[in-house]
Amino acid sequence: MFGQRWSVLLLSTVLLSACGSPAPPPPPAPTPAQQQAGQAAEKLQMYEQLRAAGKGDLAAEIGADIVARFPGTPAAVEVGKTLPELQQQARQGAETRRLERLWTYQESPVEKGKPARQFHVSIYAKGSPTSEGPQRVTLFIRQHPEWGQSTYLMRDESGFLCARDCALTLRFDDGKPERWAATIPPTGEPAIFIDKNEALVARLLKAKTLSIDTEWKDQGKKTLEFELAGLNPAKLPPAKKK
Repeated sequence: MFGQRWSVLLLSTVLLSACGSPAPPPPPAPTPAQQQAGQAAEKLQMYEQLRAAGKGDLAAEIGADIVARFPGTPAAVEVGKTLPELQQQARQGAETRRLERLWTYQESPVEKGKPARQFHVSIYAKGSPTSEGPQRVTLFIRQHPEWGQSTYLMRDESGFLCARDCALTLRFDDGKPERWAATIPPTGEPAIFIDKNEALVARLLKAKTLSIDTEWKDQGKKTLEFELAGLNPAKLPPAKKK
């Protein structure tokens, strides 16, 4: 009987000792610096994945965010090795796309219901409004099945003036002024044609900018500027003899 009581007492003591043992301390919370480093590391992984996939624009945005929000972290240091070059490439890509979007390529039937088609490649003068009106001027390269290739300026309204010995002054990039023979259409359209169109198209494909001195019927002398660098030769139809 005594032994039985002793066993119960001993077991109770052991249980009480176990219940009274302190719990192990929780792991320390990450410091703000550690939290930043972890977030930056996650973004770094995304940055590298986008770079590897050739999505430089998106990668550059994420890389710039890492450097700005998490300076001094290992991720920011790693990004700093490749970000400047990536940003430069992104800027160049954006500018290339902007220049390409300036040009419009169109194909349309010469007459409704007939198979013959004509092609127009066009670009607005720099600063021209996109809505119709007397201030809007367009440079066209046209390929017509009967008339061949033509290069001309077109206004929405009023048109141009030119002397009997008609010529326009053109400047390609930073080159010297050049006089090019031109023609006002006798049919009255608000246009002026540049006569040596095949030679002009060849120059347009090589130059980045073009300025043309013109005289408008209603507004006097105007210099028109065009950003040429986005012209895609692969989208130009082959020139045909008139």
